[in-house]
Amino acid sequence: MAGSKSIGDMILRILVGLLFVIIGIEGMADFGGNALYRELDDVFDIIVGAVLLVAGLLLIVPLFISGIKASFTKTATLVVLVAWVIYIVLADFMYGLRGVDGIEWFEWLEVLIYHLLILASVYKVAQPAVKKLGK
Repeated sequence: MAGSKSIGDMILRILVGLLFVIIGIEGMADFGGNALYRELDDVFDIIVGAVLLVAGLLLIVPLFISGIKASFTKTATLVVLVAWVIYIVLADFMYGLRGVDGIEWFEWLEVLIYHLLILASVYKVAQPAVKKLGK
């Protein structure tokens, strides 16, 4: 990792990568209650799980091993960013708002804020790739 990056950026990248490795394993192994997989059939669960697993690994591995093309890493960060936005839409709006009333609004809002905090972290990690897209 280049000296211009802080240890905090590196830790954040590792944590985001690990999160998506775990989400990928959940999809491939067909366990866990991840909303990303509720709308997909079994074949797509495996495909999406594999893509997220590889994307998560591509966030982590280049920190410790050189020789992986930067374009793969940037693509992985964009995949992770898009996947998390899809997750928020599915988990918090398609499923999360069903039957919500009264005090449940506060619980829904709390979960949404957690998901948005993760989105902010994913965006921070993906920011160089997003900037490159804008050019």
